[in-house]
Amino acid sequence: MLSNLHERIPQYIHHHKKDFLAFLVAISFAIAYSIFSIRQYYSLGTSAFDLGLNAQELYSFLHTGSFYTSLMGENALAQHFTLFKFIEVPLYYLFPSPITLMIFEDIFIALAGYIVYLISTNLLKDHIKSEKILFLVSIGFLLSYEFSPFSESLVSFSFHNMAFLPFFFLLAFYSFLAERRILHIVSIIFIISLHANFVYIVGVLLLYEFLFLHTYRGKKINTWFVRNTNSRRIASVSIFILAIVLLYGYILLAGIIKLRIAGISSFSILPTTGETGTPAGSPIGLILLLIEKPGEFISIISSNHGEKVFFINLLLKSNLYLPFFSPMSLILSIPYMLYAIPSSYASYYQLGYQYFAMLLGAIYISAIMGAYNLIRLGKYMYHHSKQLRLKLQKILSYKPERTGIAIVSILIVLVLVISLPYGILAPLELEQTPPGSVMNDINKEIPCGSATYLINMSGYLPKNAYILTENTLMPYFSNYLHVYVSPYTPGYYMNLSKYQYIIIQNNSFWATYGGNYSLQNIVNDGLTNSNYTIIDIYVPGNIMILENTHDMHGYIKK
Repeated sequence: MLSNLHERIPQYIHHHKKDFLAFLVAISFAIAYSIFSIRQYYSLGTSAFDLGLNAQELYSFLHTGSFYTSLMGENALAQHFTLFKFIEVPLYYLFPSPITLMIFEDIFIALAGYIVYLISTNLLKDHIKSEKILFLVSIGFLLSYEFSPFSESLVSFSFHNMAFLPFFFLLAFYSFLAERRILHIVSIIFIISLHANFVYIVGVLLLYEFLFLHTYRGKKINTWFVRNTNSRRIASVSIFILAIVLLYGYILLAGIIKLRIAGISSFSILPTTGETGTPAGSPIGLILLLIEKPGEFISIISSNHGEKVFFINLLLKSNLYLPFFSPMSLILSIPYMLYAIPSSYASYYQLGYQYFAMLLGAIYISAIMGAYNLIRLGKYMYHHSKQLRLKLQKILSYKPERTGIAIVSILIVLVLVISLPYGILAPLELEQTPPGSVMNDINKEIPCGSATYLINMSGYLPKNAYILTENTLMPYFSNYLHVYVSPYTPGYYMNLSKYQYIIIQNNSFWATYGGNYSLQNIVNDGLTNSNYTIIDIYVPGNIMILENTHDMHGYIKK
């Protein structure tokens, strides 16, 4: 079977060279994203939340068998039931560095663009008979995804398990279209492994698939979890109900396990969604708030309205408003909209954060379906309007394929012109930073040697040491079980004498953040009271290492 593998692989590539080229485009973006992430890491551009947090959890599991993190003071599974961490454990065992997580994530973010390409090809081939135009349109969707500031926000945020969601979400829908039921089920399992509350997203995806089966395009699909569904309506309804019951059972089970891990005995049959900035802790709570306190509901909805309007407009504009032409597909956006838009927590709709992962897959499926519906509408008008048909025949009388390619190329350039300035790969002269954006930029990520210094220091300090540091320095000490972060670790300032080392970037934003309890104040007081002494300084990065004078370990720099 493997004897002629060297012949079969080139043959496969030859017969799928367009798909292979699209895959190489996605891989090239994975490389570009990885280069950005490496520069970001070596420029002190990462943070404890969530890169350092996740790196420490994996290090902790490899050494203690628990995903305990000192940043939260508990097993991370008690906060977020993310079973996907077990997939990351062997990878982190082989390559124990925060950079490993960043690159691993970047690959999945970029490859989601390839799934966008596959979905576009699968759907639009029904109406686009020219292989060149079909390929160009699908590549256009791929490029739109890769250059989207919403995709690149996931890269900019250094690391979060939520960033894997677009890949598995898109893969689930593609496998549904391609009738690959095992891949479909596996993709859904991976989605809920990222976060137990993603059962809401899966539930809406299954609802959309159920409705899709009864559309013009959906009637071509004969497999949905089971083969050869003859009694389509009855079988699909039964499958949908069973799937929803299983999903609800899973989130209840996850809630019980989380409480067991946290050592809490209380339990609720109404799981929360975990959003911040709104008194509604679940979709049901949101509805009740609207009914009982409409004024408060409107107040929350209207908060940060300028940023919300900018975000929604940019999201739709960067997809040429195609999602509007597939109203049913907008159902897929409901989980994110219920989660983010009713909230006053601005990070949910600002560039540079991970939350867009809940929306990316949905918006690109909607855009592709919008294009599908537009082309279908155009064909209908062409066949039913003699006047329109004559005009188009006159316009396209000379090389219609070339005209089609030119039109599609112009649209692709237009999308890139809209999206590129807000992303991480934008040239300096094109950069635009909207209000509230925390998007990093590859031009700003300039290594200065500080990260290398900190990495070296993390190998010198005792592994059982208690360390207090700031947000952007913590990832370099994520291989310590007792590292704490100002200002995020609960009660970090309650017992300062326990810290054997304090690591600070003098007068940096995060060092001075936290008012009277800022790390800068703690260091200044410690030096004034002679409780701490400076044992090493990295002048180019303005970084100081302080040791507790009452618990000296005879540190010697190697």
